[in-house]
Amino acid sequence: MTTTKHQLTCAELSVADDAHERVWDALWRGESIGRIAAFVTPSDATIQSVRERYTFELADVETPEGYTEAWRQGLLDGLYYMAACRSLPGDYCPALAVPRGLHGQSQGFADLFGARVELQPDGNFFPYPLPDDPAVIDDIEARSLESSLYWNAVEWLRYARAATGGLLPFRNPVMTGPLDTANYLLGSTTLLEWVYTEPETVQRLLAKITDAIIRMLRELQVAAGGFRHNINSNCSRGGFGLCSEVRAIVSTEIYQQFEAPYLVQIGEQLGPFAVHSCGSWERTLPSVRANKYIRVMNGPIKENDLQTLCELSAGDLLLSVYHSQDVHEEYLWHDMECFYRHVLTVTPEEQPLEINDLPEADVELWLKLHREIRGGNGSLLAPLGGIVIGKQ
Repeated sequence: MTTTKHQLTCAELSVADDAHERVWDALWRGESIGRIAAFVTPSDATIQSVRERYTFELADVETPEGYTEAWRQGLLDGLYYMAACRSLPGDYCPALAVPRGLHGQSQGFADLFGARVELQPDGNFFPYPLPDDPAVIDDIEARSLESSLYWNAVEWLRYARAATGGLLPFRNPVMTGPLDTANYLLGSTTLLEWVYTEPETVQRLLAKITDAIIRMLRELQVAAGGFRHNINSNCSRGGFGLCSEVRAIVSTEIYQQFEAPYLVQIGEQLGPFAVHSCGSWERTLPSVRANKYIRVMNGPIKENDLQTLCELSAGDLLLSVYHSQDVHEEYLWHDMECFYRHVLTVTPEEQPLEINDLPEADVELWLKLHREIRGGNGSLLAPLGGIVIGKQ
């Protein structure tokens, strides 16, 4: 028996409600919503069910040079994922993400400065560091933005926005901040040596990188229609996001000297943003709070002390957390229940916090633990609506 697919329009996907919007905006302002927010991630079965029941008709638009079928497929995949997320309870703020492979993930930005970026078998990209010669690095100038692999993110946003009638918001594609981009260009060993032996060379490189980041982010904002969401928080809306992995391996003093000032410059030019960091990031939180433009810190908490994070945040910075993965077993949770219990037990009510990866299968467990530990029903907002998963 053939199931007739329902035509799902972008207009239907754009509908929100006051309850959700209040949550998204409060969290972006760094305000507690009186409970822990949660982004409920759909199962593969839910996504497949949406694919089987719904279809999208994209507008016929002129495609840019370099367009392939992967651009269209990436857009459709994003629409189905967005629809699946909207069918579930929780605080999800819908927005389309730029397919990472099209722009070389964050590493795709490194070719602006002459680094060769190579696709790896696992789908990630590897930037080959530049020569470890201060004179060579000082001579580097950023190439035109359009020459970079990362420029595909701008082109895809233009294409996707036109194909969806300009009705849907987008998330800023994954992008590293100044120090992490320098890490791609120099390699970790050279970077960590040069902050002591060639600090002025590193500072001059960081200034060039910061300028390029600002220019690229402006182009991305225009391509997205003038407004976009950050990629590091799924329960808030606004801004953009930067990855800051190197902060996990440098001292507070090095971070404050070689990263913090440039993040302030970016905020002064472009407004508020979110930061993602793997590993330990609690020692940089005082500096983060001193930057009025950083609204969200996203990362795992097993490598950090959540109570310390909350104390340092002082209730005015959204903490977006997830369970640790791809690390030594010392930093893995015994199971998801341990992770949820820890978050529910430690997080003060006045601390704005979101669980950024609550699997659909764990919703009942989350609600049960919330009732047990914090009282009340721990209610998640009802689905945004418009999507039916069960029998029609």
